[in-house]
Amino acid sequence: MAEVTQLAPKLQVFFTQTAEAIARKTKFVQRKSKMTGTLFLQSIVFGFEEQPDACLTDLIETSEDLGVTISKQGLQERIQDAVPFLQEMFGQGLRLFRHELPLDVAVLKQFKGIFITDSTVIALPESLRQEFPGCGGSGSDAAVKIQLTFELLCGVMDTVDLQTGRSADQGYDGHVQAIRPGALYLNDLGYFVLRHFQQIDQGQAYFLGRFDLQTAIFGPETGERLDLLAWLREQTQTSLETEWLVGVHEKLRCRVIVVKLPQEVADRRRQKAQENASRKGRTLSPRHLELLGWNIYITNVPAAMLTLKQVLVMYSVRWQIELIFKVWKSQCALDRVAGRRRERILTELYAKLIGIVVTHFLIAPFRPVERELSAVKVQHLIRRYALRVAQSLGSLEQLMTVLDTLITHCLKSALKDKRQKRPSTLRKLQAEGVC
Repeated sequence: MAEVTQLAPKLQVFFTQTAEAIARKTKFVQRKSKMTGTLFLQSIVFGFEEQPDACLTDLIETSEDLGVTISKQGLQERIQDAVPFLQEMFGQGLRLFRHELPLDVAVLKQFKGIFITDSTVIALPESLRQEFPGCGGSGSDAAVKIQLTFELLCGVMDTVDLQTGRSADQGYDGHVQAIRPGALYLNDLGYFVLRHFQQIDQGQAYFLGRFDLQTAIFGPETGERLDLLAWLREQTQTSLETEWLVGVHEKLRCRVIVVKLPQEVADRRRQKAQENASRKGRTLSPRHLELLGWNIYITNVPAAMLTLKQVLVMYSVRWQIELIFKVWKSQCALDRVAGRRRERILTELYAKLIGIVVTHFLIAPFRPVERELSAVKVQHLIRRYALRVAQSLGSLEQLMTVLDTLITHCLKSALKDKRQKRPSTLRKLQAEGVC
């Protein structure tokens, strides 16, 4: 297939020429050795792709399969110097492994990109508690929070930042550092920062997020402050849209979508909120509990681009990033990092992240809309083909053949099962009559 001729050269250059140059730049390689930067990178990245819970012995066997014999002590010594090398290679991978092949869904293609930001926390061994302090309490003393901005339209990892486990999502601003005009930025309530919404709006881009119920609102015409709960009590429709000025200082003009939740859904939300508050020694006010009976969204996307119903379906696209995190942990074992020493732990973490970036890059151009790919099934096939891909990196022709076989196999055997009663989010967007 034609796309393979574009994917294979980038993959080969990354794991050979780029790897060797970065290995010397970071002083991972300072003298001639059979275990070059290229072979070390290939051994650990594809070793963990093949066996997510690989131990050092497994990685040594992968190295032997690639033509280099190294002792356990020798591999441990290389790992001691590997972290700066792998950090730089991970950054290079994020920059290199991109493409412009958007999903063929008209409602999505109205935007120059669909950027979804969320985070996941990975518990780490206690030895990293100084560098990556966790939240303590019932959580881990050491943890890393991974902030991911995933670009849905082309299926690429746009930015990935590693923070301490105790870092707050609201303090993160990596997703607004380089705003793309015409793109849509989707965030959940944890990223509700009016200053960021203003930056997106001023950057001629679009935002869509949940509304923080504690935020002040004002009438768009009078400028008078509104009582949110009193306003909601007056509404008779189960779903409606209006316009508010949001924020005391910002006065950000927003299109507002309001949805009254079914009683049973609202009751479950209130129960969960009370349980969470109880664990933290807090008590929720009757006002706050009543407000939990509504979902409120704010956006600057005009109705001509997204109707009320389309806004609601579009927001549900955000759950795609939750599925990504689930696969990272369940299939790539990102939350199962072995070892006690810092270098051993971070080497495995970065090696797995590089493998994840490569997987997204290889599969994204072939995402069918009619029947989407199953991330779990894809990862199983990647695992089966990992060693063959690594062994073919020396020959571009062989690499293209292996990738062609892998992708063909994915499109045949890694599709999601058909769902008639519960259509996917993409199918829901198509059903809205926009495509």
